[in-house]
Amino acid sequence: MQIRLGELVEQKEYVVSDIVEQPRKRNNLSELDEQNQEFLEKYHQHLNLNYRKKTTIQNYYYHVRKFLQWMKKPIKDVTKDDMLNWRGYLLHTYMKNGNSRRVASANHFTKWLVREDLKIPIPAQEHSNKIVLSEQELNDYLEANKENSFWHVIALFQIGGLLRPSEFSILKISNMDLDNQTFYLDNTKTGNNYIILSPRLTEAIKNYLPYRNPKPEYEEYLIIIPNGTYKGKVPKPFGGFINRTTKQIAQKAGITKYVAPYIIKPSSITLDFNKNVNPKIIQRKARHRKVETTLRYDHVSDDMVREYFEKQQSENSLKIEFGEDSFKQENRMCYA
Repeated sequence: MQIRLGELVEQKEYVVSDIVEQPRKRNNLSELDEQNQEFLEKYHQHLNLNYRKKTTIQNYYYHVRKFLQWMKKPIKDVTKDDMLNWRGYLLHTYMKNGNSRRVASANHFTKWLVREDLKIPIPAQEHSNKIVLSEQELNDYLEANKENSFWHVIALFQIGGLLRPSEFSILKISNMDLDNQTFYLDNTKTGNNYIILSPRLTEAIKNYLPYRNPKPEYEEYLIIIPNGTYKGKVPKPFGGFINRTTKQIAQKAGITKYVAPYIIKPSSITLDFNKNVNPKIIQRKARHRKVETTLRYDHVSDDMVREYFEKQQSENSLKIEFGEDSFKQENRMCYA
């Protein structure tokens, strides 16, 4: 059966009752057959040659391996119907926003194989109003970790340096110039770059340095895990350790919202926008190539909208009580 992309919505073969039976048989991942294993390893080599970011390589490789394990057949025998069945399985098994990456990875792999006939539509994502922390919550987040120099330097790198979770693993002492408030970063998502350090982040780094206790092979790295199984080592680039540390700091700060590293970053950027900081300055802090990318990090919370309405109502009440002219005069005096 041949299906054109425009006809996918109309197909009745891919209904829930047909799909939900399959995951039960395929949840136990089996070993890949020899041919698929060979293709996967060659694909991995292709990724290593063409992508510099380790997490990008690992994500593509991981999702493609899962895709091939689910198929349980040589990739040369996979059909468009198989691809659509797999897509249906994803839609009824996982959350929406994670499936775009899974399908995009498979499409990337089949394109590399020159199997354009297997390309399938990427599922739409849910766009929701993202959680952001208020200025008070960000201050609480910083205050909660001041006594712990390790936590404090991580929090300031997140809020002031806008560091990505994976970038904590590449901070090298040889790349920092505290006298000039500069920290160089190698091989980041945006290439080789550097952070301009705030005075308080510079001071936090100086306070943290004496407490580092790295294993000999990690002596050159700044961020060293202080305890647990990986004591003395550098956090892995996937950011799991930084994610757990972020949650611990937020819990100590008494923040009841969901908090993760990628909540701290947009919260800090949103706060800068609310304070009317020049967008180009924020773009430079975030190390974005385009200011449009920076603007996507500017989120408005429900509380911000409520505060706006309260302010508008208050201003309207003053206009009614004192008259439009006297209200304008009062505002001019406030800004003078």
